[in-house]
Amino acid sequence: MSKPFIQRHAQTDPNDPVRITDSEPDDLSGDSEGAVTDIADATVKPVLTAKTPSLEDLDSLFGPLRFGECTVTRKELVAMGATLDGKEITAANTYVASPDQSFIDALEFDPARVKQRLMSVASADAELVASLLYEVATHRSADAATLFSPAKEGSLDVGMDRIGKRLSSVQRLEITHSPLSEQLPDWVDQAKSRTMNVVGVGMQLYGLYSAYRGAIEALKQGDLGEVGINLGGAGAEITSIGVEYALVKTGEQMIRQGSQNLDLFSKTSSGKWLARSAGLVAAALTLPFDIYTAIKSFNDAAKTEGKKAQDLYVTGGLSVASGGISLALGIAALMGLKFAGPIGLVAAGLMIAGATIYQAVRVVDDIDDYIELTVGERWRAGWLAFWSMEQDAELMDRFNAAKTYSDYEKLLKKRSLGWLKKEFKERFEAVYIGRFDVTTQQREIHRLEWAEGEKPFDTVNKPIIKETDDILSAWDGLPDDNDRVVSDQRDAKKGVFWQLGDGNDLIMGVGDQPNHFSLGAGKKYLTGGNKDDAFVFQSAAQTLQAAYKEEPGTLKGGQGTDLLWLQGKHQHIDHGANPTPYLGYSIDLAQQKIELIPTDSTTKPVLFANIESIEKVETLAGAQNKVIGSEQADVIAANGDDGVDAGAGNDHISLRGNHVAAVGGAGLDTYHLHKASRRISIAEDGKDESIVYLGVPMEFVQRWTVQGETLVIHSLRDHQRASPQREVIIKNVYQTLGKQRSLHNAKWVFITADGYYLQPDWPTEITGTADVTLKVLVIVPGTAKAAPVLLNGSRTVEHGAPETFYCLDRGTKPRQLRINQSAQERQCTIFADFDSSEIKAVEASYTVSVKKGINTVLDYKSLSFKLTFAEGLLFIHEPMVQAAQNPADMGGGIMASGWKLLCDITLVMRDGVSYSLDFPRTNVREDARNPGYRLIQSLGSLRPRGGRYICAKPVTTRYELKATAQRIDLAASEYRSILHFEGRSNTYDLYPSKNVSLQLSTHEGSAASSTWNIYTQNVDERIYRQEIALNKNLLEIGSVHVQLPDSENPELPLETLYVMLTSGVTYKIHTLFNWIELFAIDASAYASVADVIAEIQQHKKFESNQVFEDTRVLIQNIQMQSSTVGDIYYIADTDTWELDSDPAQIINTDDLMITPRSNADSTEIDLKPVKE
Repeated sequence: MSKPFIQRHAQTDPNDPVRITDSEPDDLSGDSEGAVTDIADATVKPVLTAKTPSLEDLDSLFGPLRFGECTVTRKELVAMGATLDGKEITAANTYVASPDQSFIDALEFDPARVKQRLMSVASADAELVASLLYEVATHRSADAATLFSPAKEGSLDVGMDRIGKRLSSVQRLEITHSPLSEQLPDWVDQAKSRTMNVVGVGMQLYGLYSAYRGAIEALKQGDLGEVGINLGGAGAEITSIGVEYALVKTGEQMIRQGSQNLDLFSKTSSGKWLARSAGLVAAALTLPFDIYTAIKSFNDAAKTEGKKAQDLYVTGGLSVASGGISLALGIAALMGLKFAGPIGLVAAGLMIAGATIYQAVRVVDDIDDYIELTVGERWRAGWLAFWSMEQDAELMDRFNAAKTYSDYEKLLKKRSLGWLKKEFKERFEAVYIGRFDVTTQQREIHRLEWAEGEKPFDTVNKPIIKETDDILSAWDGLPDDNDRVVSDQRDAKKGVFWQLGDGNDLIMGVGDQPNHFSLGAGKKYLTGGNKDDAFVFQSAAQTLQAAYKEEPGTLKGGQGTDLLWLQGKHQHIDHGANPTPYLGYSIDLAQQKIELIPTDSTTKPVLFANIESIEKVETLAGAQNKVIGSEQADVIAANGDDGVDAGAGNDHISLRGNHVAAVGGAGLDTYHLHKASRRISIAEDGKDESIVYLGVPMEFVQRWTVQGETLVIHSLRDHQRASPQREVIIKNVYQTLGKQRSLHNAKWVFITADGYYLQPDWPTEITGTADVTLKVLVIVPGTAKAAPVLLNGSRTVEHGAPETFYCLDRGTKPRQLRINQSAQERQCTIFADFDSSEIKAVEASYTVSVKKGINTVLDYKSLSFKLTFAEGLLFIHEPMVQAAQNPADMGGGIMASGWKLLCDITLVMRDGVSYSLDFPRTNVREDARNPGYRLIQSLGSLRPRGGRYICAKPVTTRYELKATAQRIDLAASEYRSILHFEGRSNTYDLYPSKNVSLQLSTHEGSAASSTWNIYTQNVDERIYRQEIALNKNLLEIGSVHVQLPDSENPELPLETLYVMLTSGVTYKIHTLFNWIELFAIDASAYASVADVIAEIQQHKKFESNQVFEDTRVLIQNIQMQSSTVGDIYYIADTDTWELDSDPAQIINTDDLMITPRSNADSTEIDLKPVKE
């Protein structure tokens, strides 16, 4: 019976495409009307009145609600201030026999009411409250809201706030199963890793539980200090939950357009011809534009000041004069052409003279802006400008130098202000611009032509910018009136950027702000402040190119953590006339000095700078540097082929060079490796734990071997097959005594770029000298590869999808992958459930047309690939097209263009072998001789990638069904998981959509198997018998894949399975005999009884009569003309009819009639997959 007062609370995940509803299954033995069953368990059949039941009624009817190992009455939930989705507990929203996952996730408690219950009730009841909260948190989804109502969290006292945080930690922790993915490399010991993970989670869980109970007891005793003590032990547990391993923490208009077009037109050959030949007519044409220019110039001049306004007024005046001349010439033309000539010449002369005089005045005025001119220099410069002659060289040298200085200074300030508004906005409040000067230097400008006896070049003086010395003390802050300082908004919390450049600089930085010194060549005497300062040498690479003759500088970091950074990349030259004199830098933090390492090993190092209080170092890339650490905690980044001796302290060492070695020394050291390095060597004393961030994802790591006394970790640097692998060498892991190697240093933790924490499974003793391959334990799981989308039928890689992942499983039906032709280049990875040895063939098909002329030009279209596997077939349509470029000569007079990649397709096999789909191996000569549709073998199009990779698989999402009949609707979606439905010996109706994979089973311990009715009406493809296949317990219904339990396992029940097609045909699946039986036909889907018989005959032909012996096909919605009651069957092998109530009665086709079909109804209830 329906329950109109029931409220459906929201799903925890509204995007879940799976919807499960209670329903009454169809009766396959005859016609029946569907009915909606109660939501309660099948064994509870209460009789309800129209009156809404109370909470006590529901507790009596269903019993208390169970959460894990704890039960609680609905009335007690009200007493604890519980709500469901923010609504109070009522009979309407708790009318369930047992809470499902969405109920648990929607449950919230009022912390004040909870505290009251903990403090005031009897001991046993208080224990119930504490246990209930813990059980609900345990079973709650990790992404659900916190257990205590968010509306009340702001009023939490200290004790309840800490209790709430402990419950939140329990909620986030995976408890009953290991979160370790099955997608792991073969060098991982999966069994031990899962055991360690479960133990680790168990220990964390126990720590959280202890802290939780301790917090409750301390709260009850009023000892908030004790709360902090009890929670202290949980701190390390919480931080270790997959984060740090508990180690480190955007008409006028016509005239305006006409004036612009006229200006451009006047520069064309047509415009110049018109100007020469049109004469007076052309002058008349310019009149509107002269008027417009005059108006615009006067308007703009009114809005500006100074010389710009002056220029605009002159332009306006000249335009008015030009317009007047045009009118005068027009009148003269009307009077006769003889008057026009003299008037035009006089007017033109006046115009030219006026414009030239003004131009000369402006030239002199511009020069005077930058340099001071004498009276004589002014007259001479004006005279030369009037006659368009070159100015005196000496004057122009002074002018160019001064103007360059001004322009460069403006540029620096504009750039600095731009930095402060954008890149430096969050870090710096001001930029100090280093001093510079401008001089002139002779340059030879070569000519294209020169006369005999002349030099082939001219000598000119060009301005040269040279950075000079800076001296400034800014300990108390930068001066506001200093013209070297650029600022936007002052903020003392931000730092100061010192753009010093070259020169001998003496700077004391700001005391209470971070100072960032950007340095060029020259001696530097710099002092930082009390914050974190940085000394960045931009010219570090250039310093190594010539003999260094400067006096050493001094860098004082002061307080804070201060950085020395040698920027750039060194290019070492060890041959020719001028080899590079230095290999790199030696940075000794202990001895507080920086030296240049000479190429000649017999030559002493050259002191470059003395340093004080430097805690962080970044070396020069491409160089061979040495770094010696201090006794404190240092941060060292080795960017070259460096040697690092970190010394004592908990050091952080980044190794990025091609060949680099590091000795950690005493202390807990952390290493960060770069994936592009070739060979990295690390040595530790083994007294403290060492952490190594490998810098590559787990699947890039290929193997772990013990070679002699060292551990060698081999990993990929990229996907290229020919690219050498990276070797990480961990020294002194074992000690050799005779022929025995004993474990010496096992205190290593390795962390991948995707967050997996790894430890080798060290053998304590190794006999002999042969290399040993190690297994590795995953002690903290990382981020597994993204689950791929199921590719059971046809998929399209759409526009806007930069990278997609698909899973190709085994099956008899071909799969189709289509590439959207309008999209840009994308990445697509296909994870195939086949070994590389199961690739049987690769074929390429395309259409080629021929255009004959001087050469034969080939045009390619419609390229597709067909990949044949042992148990599968994949078509990839148009992953590449003919490139839009000029055809190239392919030889023999044949021209063809290359291929353009639309989608970069990668194939990853089950055994770890991987391929890139390359261009087809076409034979242009054959294509030219045989144009049209072409099909060629192209196994070479699968280009192997280097290394072995993880073949990602879809995750499995598990749904526990009720012991009552239910309906499951699967909405159309890009499914990335296999949906496992576990029944409980009842009947379940499944309505799948396309491209979905299912697993069906019955709950262990159930009395009988379950019955599954699969309806194809939601599949976007018409399903016929040919689209249904059964092979090794895998049922394929078009793109719907159904995995059934092992039919050969006697301990597993055989599931009863029916497939109902929209055509009205029902099949029964016999997994034990690998048989698809034609079980029933709905006659109401056919026009006549004869059509029903024709359907059966087609099935017999398809099955070759092999499975129709003794087969009785139930015909639904058909009855005797005489209205005789009973189910009617068609006997397939004898082509006769049978009435089950009278098997002996002879029935002719004319005795039968088709009856209408009836529809069932249902009431939907949302259900989320259970949290195990």
